[in-house]
Amino acid sequence: GKAVEQQSCFICSNLFDKININDIVNKVEEVINEQGIEFNSFQVGSIVSRGIIENEVKVSTELGITSSESIKRELNRLIGKALTNKLGKRYSRLNPDVVVRVNTSDGSVSVEVMPIYIEARYRKLIRGIPQIGDSSVAGVAKEAVSELKPLNVILHFAGIEGPEVRVLGLGRPMVIEATRPLRRSIPEGTITKHGVQLLNLKVAGKVQVREIKSKAGELRRVYRILVKLHGSVNDEQLRSLEGYFSNRQIRQIMGKGRRVKLIYGLKVIPVYGSVLELIVDTQGGFSVRRFITGEGTEPSVSGTLGFKVTPIEIDILNIWH
Repeated sequence: GKAVEQQSCFICSNLFDKININDIVNKVEEVINEQGIEFNSFQVGSIVSRGIIENEVKVSTELGITSSESIKRELNRLIGKALTNKLGKRYSRLNPDVVVRVNTSDGSVSVEVMPIYIEARYRKLIRGIPQIGDSSVAGVAKEAVSELKPLNVILHFAGIEGPEVRVLGLGRPMVIEATRPLRRSIPEGTITKHGVQLLNLKVAGKVQVREIKSKAGELRRVYRILVKLHGSVNDEQLRSLEGYFSNRQIRQIMGKGRRVKLIYGLKVIPVYGSVLELIVDTQGGFSVRRFITGEGTEPSVSGTLGFKVTPIEIDILNIWH
């Protein structure tokens, strides 16, 4: 029976009474429609004043509260529920297509479109195609995902090769990163353009980008190398060369670093006169061209034979774990 004077909340100053969730939902819908954003899932992030956060921590500390729900989490839950009902889209905390950000101080909203990561492999069927630049693997990949209407396309390759090297077999792994795409349906099937094939396209994540960069040197490779000998050699020496490079470690200077890699096997196939075909089964992460010429490499084909050996053509026949 006592009259109690209502006071403003110490932590948030009655933020939940002041914020208009319906207005926020309408603003988000307007932004999405204006920009033509296609999405299936979303996440909400709210921005509250520093004073609210400090008051929240102060109360929890002084009262010894060890389990509570933060104001930001509660706001995100309420806004997310309203957006789900209005837009008919799925709320996702882990892998959302878009992130809705709400500034509670002025009621403004923004919609951040998350990138799409597409795992794929590429094959280079002809020579003279670089990984990046004009008429490149990157150019074909960007053209393939152009229907997503991305702001930019970034390519992540599992290793490198020169423009003169063909990539055959299973192809080289890569991840295509399409930033701020307005569409999210990735292309299907095999795409062949300008001598480049894109294979096995599937949705990936940021973890695949980290893996492709960190594990590129662990990928096993089989090379076909056509070489010219600047000296004479007999059949016994060729057989000896095959035996010498069976499970043989090689040391190679790459820039300022030194790498040790394993050659699993070497097969020599005479072609004509001083021209040989070498099939090299090896770890990745080193220069197979230098392995032939001997530049910064020990042991090498040239060093083992005792005279100059020049690569004519190089093909990557396969790349796999």
